Formats: sequence, C-alpha cells, structure tokens
Amino acid sequence: MMQRLVYSNFALANVGLDELDAKELEPYPTRPESQFRWKILFSEHACQAVVEDWFKGHDIEWTYWIDSIFYVFSGEAEITLWQPPNWTQKHVVVARPGDVFLCPRGARAMFRTLSEEPFRHLVLDVPNAGYDAEELAAGTAERASE
Repeated sequence: MMQRLVYSNFALANVGLDELDAKELEPYPTRPESQFRWKILFSEHACQAVVEDWFKGHDIEWTYWIDSIFYVFSGEAEITLWQPPNWTQKHVVVARPGDVFLCPRGARAMFRTLSEEPFRHLVLDVPNAGYDAEELAAGTAERASE
C-alpha cells in the first residue's frame, strides 16, 4: 500500500546565533563525553533545520539514516566519512566557512573540530528525522549513566 502524500507547511526561521550562544552545553547523543549546543529552527515533514556548535576536543560521530546537508558559518572541522553501503570508501576533508556538504543516508562520519572557535553550522535533515531536544537529552543521560 502506498503512503499518502503529506505536505509540509511553509517555514521561516531566524537562525538567531545570539540565542545559540546563550544555550547551555549538552552531552552529544552518541558520545556523551563530547559537549555541543544546538537549536531546532523548524521541524516540518519534509525537513528539519538545526543550527549547532561543535567544539575542539569534543569529537562527534554519527551514522546517518537520512540525508543531511550542512552549511558552515564559522570554524573548521576535519570530516572523515565512510561512504555507504559498505563503508569501504573513506573521504577525509576539512570544512571551512562558506562550505556546503552532504552526508548521505547510510554514511558513518567522524567530525573533529580544528579551530579554537566553534564549528558552527546549519543542518538540513531530509526528510525530517524527528529529532526532539528533550527526548535526545533523556536518552543521552541514560546512556551516560550506564
């Protein structure tokens, strides 16, 4: 049976970097020892937009089950990405301000912030993965206590 087509609503968000600066650091879901801060800009069926800061000495790793498009505002990070489906092809690049990159679904990636300033970026998750700030925080706290 085919799924019914679901339309997103129009969404407009101000990135609000001052608001991001004011946010508390949180443990990253897949590496609770790594700290980050983030803000969900909008969450519609087709896409979720998030702005994040990652920090030097707090490596991030993630496995993508959706396509994620990144735009870099500031900072630099080394990205090591293993290409799906078998993770045998490896890419190592440095992302800098003004760069746009795609982490395709099925990829595994490691991010290492190189700069003293945060690696600040916008992420568009397509389709919306449904990340929820409270749910992620609760799951991360539970994993950290294990």
